[in-house]
Amino acid sequence: MKVIVAGGGTGGHLFPGVALADAFREIESGTEIVFMGADRGLETKVIPRLGYELVTLPIAGIMNMGAMRGFARSVGLMRAVLKAYRLLGRLSPDLVVGVGGYASVPGVIAASLRGVPRCILEQNVIPGRANLFLSRFAQRIYLGFPTIKPLFPMGKTVITGNPIRRQALVSGETGKAAAGERRTCLLILGGSQGAAQLNDLAMEAVPDLLRGNSSMEVIHQTGTIHGKRVKDHYEMEGVEVEVIPFIQDMGDYYARADLCLSRAGAMAVSELAAAGLPAILIPYPHAAEQHQRANSRWLEEFGGAVTIEAAEANPALLQGEIKHLLNSPPLLEKMAAACRRAGTSDAAHRIAGEEMHRLAGLRQGNQAAGQ
Repeated sequence: MKVIVAGGGTGGHLFPGVALADAFREIESGTEIVFMGADRGLETKVIPRLGYELVTLPIAGIMNMGAMRGFARSVGLMRAVLKAYRLLGRLSPDLVVGVGGYASVPGVIAASLRGVPRCILEQNVIPGRANLFLSRFAQRIYLGFPTIKPLFPMGKTVITGNPIRRQALVSGETGKAAAGERRTCLLILGGSQGAAQLNDLAMEAVPDLLRGNSSMEVIHQTGTIHGKRVKDHYEMEGVEVEVIPFIQDMGDYYARADLCLSRAGAMAVSELAAAGLPAILIPYPHAAEQHQRANSRWLEEFGGAVTIEAAEANPALLQGEIKHLLNSPPLLEKMAAACRRAGTSDAAHRIAGEEMHRLAGLRQGNQAAGQ
């Protein structure tokens, strides 16, 4: 069996695809996986390191996901679809999975033109323009959140939650030390690309939280471009913070933390829910269709998070909210339980299993038709 995972560009689209690829191989070890992504996307750095094959498309000409009619007519799209069509002819996949973002569009369209079985994943509470456009070509649409089902064609959607990498899941063997043997832990996630405003807010708020407070520790993932700047700032302030540009195996860090400060990307919210980790979420204010605000509000409505709007966020407000939550263990426990009710950890295997079952049915149907 051969599966093409189409899309990427950012971690929010790429890592669900990685989780799904891993699940296919765990179910059937001989499954061949090929990623089809952008020639300048995050996948060019991540996928080869993970040992998967990567083919790239000329995506730069179709990155403006404005009016879909203009997008569909663009020369850049036609070039990318043509290359994807040729690649599918050479690779002969059994399935194409679109994982969202502009980089997924050519591969899913080409799969439709070639008659290759295809599905897409939608990670956000508010669907992206690319997936709304691709919904007419997809045969199955897997949803990370149930609230968006009415926005897609009837009969195509399956609510599964978002696929989460095994490295981001909290192991049952990994846990916090007993009370009295550990410090409370704040985990700050600046995102894989680095969220400048969130990093700056944390840099201003954290030193005063740590001074004279030996019962608290802070882990700050900064994103690759902000690591040195953030580390230098904390050292200048004379406080000890564990600064990490990018965390590969998130599960261990989720297990260590009592509270997380993060943006509200779909995968961050999904991972925090699955980990049972309470959060303060500051949605990125310029996200398309304000989808990060919708993601954040979804977890807040469950009781697992507090939302602070970017326009209102300041160091003093952040300090007050962090102190309030970390000094209220019963409230944190209540929020953690709410996260666990909202989260799911088996979406990758469920989607892989569903698609394998669907493909088996299609093969049986084709064999019966040929007899």
